[in-house]
Amino acid sequence: MKILLSAFACEPDRGSEPGFGWNAAIELARQGNEVWVLTRPEGRAAIERKLAEEHMPSLHVVYVKDRPQIRRLIRGNAGYFINYFYWQHQAYKAAKRLDADLSFDVIHHMTLGSLQGGSWLWRLKKPMVFGPVGGGQTAPAEFKQYFGNKWVQEAARSLLRCRMAGWNPVLRGTIRNASKTLVTNRDTLQIAQAVGGKNISLFLDTSLPRNFFPDKLPERRTEGGMKLLWVGRLMPRKALRLAVEAMAQVDRGLGVQLYIIGGGELEDQVPRWIAEYGVEEQVVFLGQLPWEQVREHYLSSDCFLFTSLRDSFGAQVLEAMAYGLPVIVLDHHGVRDFVPDDAGIKIPVVYPEQAVKQIAEAISYLSQRPDERKRMGAIGYSFAREHTWEAFGQKMESIYKEIQSC
Repeated sequence: MKILLSAFACEPDRGSEPGFGWNAAIELARQGNEVWVLTRPEGRAAIERKLAEEHMPSLHVVYVKDRPQIRRLIRGNAGYFINYFYWQHQAYKAAKRLDADLSFDVIHHMTLGSLQGGSWLWRLKKPMVFGPVGGGQTAPAEFKQYFGNKWVQEAARSLLRCRMAGWNPVLRGTIRNASKTLVTNRDTLQIAQAVGGKNISLFLDTSLPRNFFPDKLPERRTEGGMKLLWVGRLMPRKALRLAVEAMAQVDRGLGVQLYIIGGGELEDQVPRWIAEYGVEEQVVFLGQLPWEQVREHYLSSDCFLFTSLRDSFGAQVLEAMAYGLPVIVLDHHGVRDFVPDDAGIKIPVVYPEQAVKQIAEAISYLSQRPDERKRMGAIGYSFAREHTWEAFGQKMESIYKEIQSC
């Protein structure tokens, strides 16, 4: 099958969108397809090194120039997306030339995984997959205190990108003409349907390589205090402060310790929060760590906590389940839709005091029940095993055949 992928973000050995774009492309090529990838030159050096290491003659990378100077002139998300829209226009022109020579069987917009960013490639009038995309999820206004002075920006995002999505001509054209749209949560699905999308399905926007998993479900200690782990970028919407607040309500006699791994714009504030809530003995802030050390913490922890107030899903949740950890998550967005109910505890998102109290109760409950942690961890481990890159490729093959037959 000849497949054209649009992957603005595409780079090996990276996480998030660049890693998703690269891993999706290489897996589809490994499954015997001829794959052409449109991407920007930013990741070229890393891509060329990887292609030199791996014999992959069926993977062809076409570099389409963007305009990074736009981002220097216009700061923040506005500059990023203006540059992205410029790149999409250039990518469409490149795709049109390639299709005239190669006649692709399937077109697939892979990254950016943004519903509102849309894609120009539907204009090729070929069977097309759009996604998986997120972007329809919004942070609950009741929790605006966790955003500080960034709440105005967050509220504007919710208004412009979600509530006014129907006014977006790029989105309308894409969603109404795509043969198949894949979305990462029900919030995004509802917007896609409202704008006129058809043949829309939920689809997880992260996968793991087979060698990521331990050979078998890790055995964990059943005595002593529970080690709780939080991993993520330190930015307002990740709401680490919720975790610190909750720890202040956990009985210290239970011996629970929270380990925090991550860096970012709020890094300097974490020690202040720990001091403010008087949990210096219960909370350990490790900062940004190399992957090998993060892996060791996944293996040595007993439970994983995810407090994000806005996320398509959260790759670290799948990583935690891959290491057999039960998870405590907020019951909204992608984790609500994908995490098995029996793989952990989902906290209703109503208002801050309630959420903090119920997070603390969940921590306390699991800290006293190692057998329950083991049972939940095994369910999460089985779920994660279903989401390898190989499985991703097989699912995509099935989708491609579906839309070609329509």
